[in-house]
Amino acid sequence: MAVCHTSTRSRILSKRHFNPTSILSSLSPLTSNGMLKSTGCNEFQHLYATEAFDKVYNLSEDLGRGKFSTVKKCIKKDDKDKAYAAKFIKKRYVKHALNELRILELSQKHPCLITLHEVYDLPLEAIFILEYAQQGDLQFVLELEGCLDESKASHVTKQLLEAVEFLHNNKIVHLDIKPQNILLMEKWPSTTIKLCDFGLSRILTNECIHEILGTTDFLAPEVVSYEPLTRATDMWSIGVLIYVLVTGHTPFGGTNKHDTHNNITHCILDFPVELFDSISMDCIDLIKKLIVRIPKQRALANECLQHIWLTRLPTINGVCNENEQRPSKGGLSDNQTDSGFESPITNSLDRSFDKIIAHSIEKNTNKKNGDNDFGSPIIDIIESIKHLHIIQSIPISYEDDEDSITVRQPSKDNYVFRLTPPYSGISLLSSSSPLTPSLSSDIHILDDNVCENLS
Repeated sequence: MAVCHTSTRSRILSKRHFNPTSILSSLSPLTSNGMLKSTGCNEFQHLYATEAFDKVYNLSEDLGRGKFSTVKKCIKKDDKDKAYAAKFIKKRYVKHALNELRILELSQKHPCLITLHEVYDLPLEAIFILEYAQQGDLQFVLELEGCLDESKASHVTKQLLEAVEFLHNNKIVHLDIKPQNILLMEKWPSTTIKLCDFGLSRILTNECIHEILGTTDFLAPEVVSYEPLTRATDMWSIGVLIYVLVTGHTPFGGTNKHDTHNNITHCILDFPVELFDSISMDCIDLIKKLIVRIPKQRALANECLQHIWLTRLPTINGVCNENEQRPSKGGLSDNQTDSGFESPITNSLDRSFDKIIAHSIEKNTNKKNGDNDFGSPIIDIIESIKHLHIIQSIPISYEDDEDSITVRQPSKDNYVFRLTPPYSGISLLSSSSPLTPSLSSDIHILDDNVCENLS
């Protein structure tokens, strides 16, 4: 939950401590939607508080509010330096409390999951005493920085994936992965993260889980469409999270909730050049492996942890490890090929494009009338070429010589187009190319095998 500062409110609490015979004391069987139900065993008695809440803690400011609970900071009376987060859950939401308690008990076995300290049972509510995150949550960082560089984003993502892998291995799906639920335990950016808030989490059974759960921008299509929820539902949310971390924008946000749901359902995913021109191809590739309409086709947590974006990026202080290679601007490492294609666009193509632009500017600024008619069209075309290759995964190879630069599709014999001096125009040789629709606003479409300079 996001940290918010509000005025401290006094609260009168019962002196009754957690009762082993209460409705929270038995948690083993599951309902068909992955929620726990009461049975009468004392599986979690080791978590029960032994003293009254108001004898042990002083309440402080609100930390957050959810649909089923309120979270407040609390400080131990006998140790002012020891703070916790007290989560108050109303008894009418007992099923959610039962479910969350079981998952919290398990979460103590992983360093990137929030730790449960103890539990209280009051007449009207249960209180979970949780680990307190002094540095707030990831949403707070995004509000300050706008977006994260890839080293910081990958540092967070790797820890998150390790936590999610642990949950999935234990047949738990979180179902509400978002920046507000990722807590920062130390000073940013070299921090351990903790995934928190299991209020919407479910335990997987042989029966399908059908529920509309989560936060709108991070919902998977199967949630919106009321289809079965699986481990892959979390993986979609992680893909959206990575997109948000590196751009500061959500991929499916609409003008209202209906539009957002429609974008999600149809998986209308775009990688605008203005947001992704400096994002590595490795990062984009991981996002594309996660934001996939069909759940079974999404990468799993253990597969993501082996992805090159998480294993070859620089460390968070910007210094590469001995065996790491920093991805080049434009999306590819110096020696890396894209998806097996033999001749991807690399830094050398960037240099060729720079040469074209510099040459055109020089030619046009040397005109006698002093007017420079070199402007956006050729730059837009160049950016479109790079965008189509890097973002839309259309394979492109190129040839650069003193007279021209030729771009083609390796799988075809025909050229796609050729840029020639003075580079203020473009030659198109194949109107059937998938490049044509995106470039049609900038260039004239010619018949197949016809070459015409448009300068």
